[in-house]
Amino acid sequence: MGQIIDLVSRILTQSERSAEIAGQNISNVTTPGYKRHVEFSTLLQKGGVDGQELAARNDGTDFSAGKALQTGGGLDLSLAGAGFFVVRTDDGIFYTRKGQLQRASDGRVTTGEGQTVQLEGGGDLVLHGGDLTVTADGVLIENGEPLGRLAIVDAADPAVFSRTQSGLFSAPEGDLHPVANPVVRQGVLEASNVSMGDEMLTIMQALRRAETGQRLANVYDDLMGRAVTSFGQS
Repeated sequence: MGQIIDLVSRILTQSERSAEIAGQNISNVTTPGYKRHVEFSTLLQKGGVDGQELAARNDGTDFSAGKALQTGGGLDLSLAGAGFFVVRTDDGIFYTRKGQLQRASDGRVTTGEGQTVQLEGGGDLVLHGGDLTVTADGVLIENGEPLGRLAIVDAADPAVFSRTQSGLFSAPEGDLHPVANPVVRQGVLEASNVSMGDEMLTIMQALRRAETGQRLANVYDDLMGRAVTSFGQS
């Protein structure tokens, strides 16, 4: 009987976790650069996955690219290939694919959450209010004067990137390297790679598993009730 209790507990816990992750993904379906949070078991069930997805299994993140959204915004940036933008927060250095940026009152270029974009070699990206051009290799030019190059890094194994509560990624610095030939697109955002259909299917599957667990619990309760009754009559 103890095995049944353990099985029911695991089914309900897994179902709750699946629904929680799907809900988190749905809430970020319109967040530029968001990478779908995926359960380890879901990645194992994928057939024909490429090397990147296989490497991403340990982190529970689907690092596949989202669609390119043309915006025309001078501070809307995206990466056409591999890599992450580098940002600084009060808690240290983190990494993101979200390139929807803005200029703070002091000139610093930040994400919408206030994380400061970093330049290659270190240092904050600061604008002075002129016309900004970002070349395909990440060089920033304001009013014809170069400001530096965007810091864009990657890792041989995407699994070194860990999700944080703020939606950024962390990684050991020693596992990272600058992207040699980045492809930066100005006026283009990378959409979230979340599919509403996939997430709704995940929630439905989680509900069905929870219902199965509840039925098992009911059967267990019924068997225990019969056993107690039979014992009392003996």
